[in-house]
Amino acid sequence: MHRASSVTPVPSMVECYLLIRAEKISWLQFVLEGHDGLAILTTISSKTGLVRLQTLAPRFGETMRLVNALAADLSPFRSHLQD
Repeated sequence: MHRASSVTPVPSMVECYLLIRAEKISWLQFVLEGHDGLAILTTISSKTGLVRLQTLAPRFGETMRLVNALAADLSPFRSHLQD
């Protein structure tokens, strides 16, 4: 008789692409690392500020809440709310 093994499934990775101010790429990477490696940031284009965020599916909501909280500093687009 074989016993079923109790293997914990590995959470899937979720990725999204963001366009941020190019000069904020290193800062965002530092912030993410400071949040216990919440997400992995990969620079796609340092010229345009295109980056890829990868995080575990269970931490996606937390990651997006953090990015949303930082959006005013990260956005390359001028907001009508600024100034």
